[in-house]
Amino acid sequence: MAEILDTESAKELIQMCRAGRLYEIERWIAEGRSLDISTACRRGRPQTLLEMAVQAGFHSLVELIAKNEPSKHAKTAALRLAVSAKRMDLIELLCANGADPKTVSLNTVLIEWDPKLIRYFLDHGAAPVEGRPFAEAFRERIRTALRSFVDYKRAHPELGPQLQEQIDCALRHFCGEGDLKWVCLLLWAGADARTSGPCLGKDWTDDPECYTTGLEEACRQETIDILKKLKPDPKRDNVAELLRNAAMRSRSVTLEYLLELGSDPNDKTNGGSSALDMALRQLDFIRIGSSYGSGVLTTVYEVRPILECVRSLVSHGAAWHPEEGYDLNSLRRALVKCQSEVTIELLRLFREFNACPAETVHQLLGSPRMREHLKSQDNSLLRLGIHLDVRSTKARQRRFGGTRNSSQ
Repeated sequence: MAEILDTESAKELIQMCRAGRLYEIERWIAEGRSLDISTACRRGRPQTLLEMAVQAGFHSLVELIAKNEPSKHAKTAALRLAVSAKRMDLIELLCANGADPKTVSLNTVLIEWDPKLIRYFLDHGAAPVEGRPFAEAFRERIRTALRSFVDYKRAHPELGPQLQEQIDCALRHFCGEGDLKWVCLLLWAGADARTSGPCLGKDWTDDPECYTTGLEEACRQETIDILKKLKPDPKRDNVAELLRNAAMRSRSVTLEYLLELGSDPNDKTNGGSSALDMALRQLDFIRIGSSYGSGVLTTVYEVRPILECVRSLVSHGAAWHPEEGYDLNSLRRALVKCQSEVTIELLRLFREFNACPAETVHQLLGSPRMREHLKSQDNSLLRLGIHLDVRSTKARQRRFGGTRNSSQ
């Protein structure tokens, strides 16, 4: 079949195929004429006669052309078309006549939602690991992929780790999305919320330093339904990391839930709380989404979620012992960009729950810029037992109401 069909002959062959004129095409082939119809196809949309036969859906016509089609590429294209049409009879027919099921990605099969198709291609060598096909199918909420995944994983223990990573990756995604239904489905299928790895749809998490877990993703959400489903345990989980993730997104309800489990918020070597450090850092970050750069001070209303997180932490014993220089200066810079009432609210929380040594408070407030910022709040400061003009350390400690040991 070296003959190259002219345009008119190609068009004639296409018409016969679309009309299902089986015997005329059989005579065409017997005469040794080519099946290449590329000269009659529109530019940018090359199509083969075998694909047209699959589109027509005539079983005998597909069989005839498949037996006489020498191009592997044409058979692969036709096979993909048969998958899209969910025609198992044509898929089996094409594979019996030279089409290779391995040339169709498992992703292409999974998106069709057909368990029979999925099983057929898995049984005939479809790659279940390359390209994370199951994870991608789960992200698209293809429920029919769940049972296929469970059955295949059970039947192929040698691929267990790679398959487990796919379902764990999908679980991290849905924990981050706050989708309780799919979290439950994936847990049923064997997903583990405690493994660390990348998260679907977040390319930056492919860096091992940015790996996350399902538990950590759940802590960043508004509600705690998913977190309760995952059942965090202070005895086996890194609760300090979970607290930091909740504090980073100002999730006070999540913080309350974790702390009521009996978690100790003070995980730093100096006796302070890294989660409280994280919550306070948000005072600066919140300006990026509000009045940053406009010269307008951030209001108490804008930082209320952050202050609620601080309250949740300090009411459960969290202590603020800033690292030398950085955390102290960082909080001071953030506070002078907020209305002075924000500083007063924070100081009230520190005092009410004895969350910070008096010496540290006066270090925070002692800069000239901070004094200027708080000059309208003299009365509020005095009610808290703070006088910025007092220089004696002992006097400052007496006035603020305590000398909480920085090593606690």
